[in-house]
Amino acid sequence: MRSEYGEIMQFLLHFRERFSSEEEFRAFLAEEVRRFVKDARDYGIVISILPECLKPRSAFVGEGRHRF
Repeated sequence: MRSEYGEIMQFLLHFRERFSSEEEFRAFLAEEVRRFVKDARDYGIVISILPECLKPRSAFVGEGRHRF
């Protein structure tokens, strides 16, 4: 992990202690990023993310694939 992040990631990292596992925290991050991408559109900012990255983590478990 890097030692320095942007403001949005720094904010999200404050929530890390609420989750009992790294997997749960990463799922939270993925969901919040999806929300941010949608919210940013309201301000004329379009962020493109590969569709596979938007799949819930549980979808990869059933496919026997690792996400990261």
